[in-house]
Amino acid sequence: MDQAPSPDRGVGEIRLPEELAERLGLREDEALRVLDVGARTLLLERTGDTHATALPWDRDLVLTANVRAFPLADMLSLVHGAGKSGFLFFTHRDHAKAVYMHRGEVVFASSNLKVDRLGECLLRAGVISLEQLREAERLHSPPARFGLVFVERGFLTPRELWHGVKYQVEEIVRSLFAYTTGTVYFWEGEVQPDNVVRLSLPTRRLVTEGVQRRDELLRFLALLEDPRIELAPVEGADTNLASSERDVYETLGREPSFPAVCREVGLDPLSAARTVQLLRLVGAVKVSRKRDDGSGYLGEADLRSAGEDALRRCVEDHVKLLAELVSPVVAVEGAEPVSRRLGRVLLEVAERYPDLLSGVRLGSHCTLDPEELSRRALRLPGDRRREVRRALGELVSYLEFELKHHPRITDPEPFLSELDDLRATIEDAS
Repeated sequence: MDQAPSPDRGVGEIRLPEELAERLGLREDEALRVLDVGARTLLLERTGDTHATALPWDRDLVLTANVRAFPLADMLSLVHGAGKSGFLFFTHRDHAKAVYMHRGEVVFASSNLKVDRLGECLLRAGVISLEQLREAERLHSPPARFGLVFVERGFLTPRELWHGVKYQVEEIVRSLFAYTTGTVYFWEGEVQPDNVVRLSLPTRRLVTEGVQRRDELLRFLALLEDPRIELAPVEGADTNLASSERDVYETLGREPSFPAVCREVGLDPLSAARTVQLLRLVGAVKVSRKRDDGSGYLGEADLRSAGEDALRRCVEDHVKLLAELVSPVVAVEGAEPVSRRLGRVLLEVAERYPDLLSGVRLGSHCTLDPEELSRRALRLPGDRRREVRRALGELVSYLEFELKHHPRITDPEPFLSELDDLRATIEDAS
């Protein structure tokens, strides 16, 4: 991460030769400002508004980083921890997103992507229907504010619209953490977004939720990359699609494979997965998977059900493994002393995985209730199976250690070898 010192105000603007300016993608007569000159680097700043998001050119650029080396969660946490005010700007290809900060907290955010627009965010939140969104788009006349249409048509109350704008800002911030490439910049100083009400949102919570949202996207990406998955455009659903969504939509008409779509459109898998998420949301794309027996396809409802079934099996297999591991220890000691020891370990693990294990109690034979754990697991955000594997895996590791080092069990290997098939089932499902 490079720290850029304040530029020499006497340097002023420069203009590059026409050939070099063209290679850099600069507009005709576009000026640059020199920010820093080093032994190996030259840092220039555009002085024209080249993005949909207006940039605060009169502020000092103090930080810039490659997201591959310094994830956005780290950058935002750094600004938050330092209590800085300023303007954080992220760019990757044609994606541009901005976060306004005041004393380390988020006060506003903006984006040039259709998926981050107010209407799409309200649709994802379940506040409006697709029909209401399409009617609002038809009635909206710029430069009037789009959100007012929902109030005028009676789709939302003013208070609901306020919460919708807040949710939109939070969604833009949360979406940042799914990017694994790109560049982030931070200009220090008070920056007031134009014509918007300043919010006050807890940065730490948004970072945590953003990381969870990233995990959910990774889980969806894993589904899309399954060679059995096929994507299909819904005929006539291509109205009001932005360029990137339209490119994916049209490509799906020729190529149903997600990896092939990524290659043809030129999108990285995460960006393409997020685009497919939006297309599914507005009813423009359907996802299906070939059945394992080759007898047809599973629809989207079947896929959701199959994912939930796989999660339940993951829980049940781990609970069964735990029961098998604890059984020989209980046989030589009795349930009460084993329950006390394992209960203490369970409390320690629950501190790290509270959503899954907080308040969970051992049964009479030092076992866990798979039904209760499955209900909790289905409510987890992000990669739910990974969370189950990590949490219950800690209990498995403890019981393995106890079994191998128990003074009254002379040879634990026969017990452990009998569990090889069950372990293999768990690992294959991972």
